Amino acid sequence: MSNMDLRQIRQFVAVAEELHFGRAAERLNMTQPPLSQAIQALERKLGLRLFDRTKREVKLTPVGEQWFVHARRVLAEATALPDIARKLARGEMGLLRLSFVSTVDYSLLPAAVGRFRAAYPNVELSLREATSDVQIDALLRSEVDVGIVIAPPSSSLSQTLSYRPILREPLIAAVPSSG
Repeated sequence: MSNMDLRQIRQFVAVAEELHFGRAAERLNMTQPPLSQAIQALERKLGLRLFDRTKREVKLTPVGEQWFVHARRVLAEATALPDIARKLARGEMGLLRLSFVSTVDYSLLPAAVGRFRAAYPNVELSLREATSDVQIDALLRSEVDVGIVIAPPSSSLSQTLSYRPILREPLIAAVPSSG
């Protein structure tokens, strides 16, 4: 069973859709005898009959009818694989693991997450709150993809990470008034 390939599934689906070996063979750009042999080999490999054949008629067996649904799904998913790979490479699908410091939890993060989800609806977003040092360690171990951190002193920046400023906040000192 592990040696089954998409070609065999395509052949089965063509015969199941046409219920005629000649038309299925034509559709597959092959002759009928090799197609018949391929279906027989598939049935031997599976240890069951997928078709009932007479000289006048080809019908799916009850198992063949049920397997047909699954075989079509496999072909549809296999056909979609190249497009899925391209979308994954462009970041339009998949998973983005984002960590953040608690100070952005109520300010920057909700709007940024909303914009991201609107722009990339097929990307699952995993959010994790952590301190900056924990995030940097997680980034270096590839446990997260992006971190929103409080910038460490430039002398302690890891050279294997890229840093992009996204927000600058002025700090002020608050002291009791004298008087």
